[in-house]
Amino acid sequence: MALLIRARRLLEVRRGEMLPDPLVAVADGRVREILPGAPAPDPSSGRRVLTFPDGCVLPGLVNTHLHLCAPSRGIPFHRPQSDHAALRWAMRNARTELLSGVTTARDCGDQNGVLFRLRRVAAAGVCRAPRLLLCGPPLTRPGGHAHFLGGAVRGPEGVAQAVRSHLAAGADFIKLIVTGGGTPGTDPARAYYDAGEIAAAVRTAHDCGRPVAAHCRGTPGIRLATAAGVDHIEHACFEQPDGRLRFDARVAAQMAAAGVAVTPTIQLYRDMLAALEKKRLSTGLDAAERRLLARLPDTISRKFAALREFRRFGITCLAGNDAGLPHTGFGRLWRELEAMTAGGLTPLEAIRSATLTAARALRLAGEAGSLAPGMPADLIVVDGDPLKDIRALSRVRLVLQAGRVVTEQP
Repeated sequence: MALLIRARRLLEVRRGEMLPDPLVAVADGRVREILPGAPAPDPSSGRRVLTFPDGCVLPGLVNTHLHLCAPSRGIPFHRPQSDHAALRWAMRNARTELLSGVTTARDCGDQNGVLFRLRRVAAAGVCRAPRLLLCGPPLTRPGGHAHFLGGAVRGPEGVAQAVRSHLAAGADFIKLIVTGGGTPGTDPARAYYDAGEIAAAVRTAHDCGRPVAAHCRGTPGIRLATAAGVDHIEHACFEQPDGRLRFDARVAAQMAAAGVAVTPTIQLYRDMLAALEKKRLSTGLDAAERRLLARLPDTISRKFAALREFRRFGITCLAGNDAGLPHTGFGRLWRELEAMTAGGLTPLEAIRSATLTAARALRLAGEAGSLAPGMPADLIVVDGDPLKDIRALSRVRLVLQAGRVVTEQP
């Protein structure tokens, strides 16, 4: 049966226009018609009508960086867990993301490839999940960041073989861990893969028509990954050995020239700050936590400044929140968009980073990120006007995935 959605406004993300009183017709999983200013539908037509008097229709959101296997909930992401537990968390977290309006999710590194199973069972209707773009276990040096996820490999030939194996298993892209990260014993400012290893991954993936994303917190890693031709850089903190962030305009210019897209992951630092402040007031902090807390306001300020510089250089920025970290939970992508507006983006730019811009960068143009006749009906309705208040994205009233109602709150 055809479905009609009536709302107060519709955000046309391509033109950046808010269309008044739209009527959206959905049938067979696709948008069939969008009529702005249309009269109320005839209730005797036999079509189901959903009405949202203060609602705004917009495309389903795209979270370009999360880790569905990680529990979050204050639990360190590096705590050992069985593959069965990882899959159970992933099923729960995927549903939470979908209910929040994320209809497409790019997972940036699962545990031992269990998300390939999740995608199969979701396709069979056993559970609900966003459209999933998967990379399998991220490739990392033995002992490197996230090595416990099952992707430890070294040497150009070893890396190339691992890329071929991941693609054969169904990976949509390849994820490289170029620098250290939050894994104990790793250094975010240090590049663990060398130029030859990164180039081998890029060459092998590109030969198969697949993009490469690189985890890079420190400047040396960003420089190496950019020179090797990766498609996306995750975090891009320009982190130094002393833990501080220092934006490098020369490297940014190289990124812009290479057409590298960046997922800056800003909100996780604000989440960390809030969690440490709460702990300070309740149980107190140890010495390491006190040092981290003292440094976080400057880190957040520099992440905001880097976002503005990326924009100035014309570097494409995507919305991804690294959900799965201890203090960054699922179903909260809107907070990343709020952080991006706090860092200098307009609400429209932030929304595009999670819709149209993200879909284009992830090679999903025509399948996600915008609404038009013939497009898959992945859409959401939120209360209010997100161009005036980005927090409207937290007030989700309807989620449609491929034309099917996932959640409806009249």
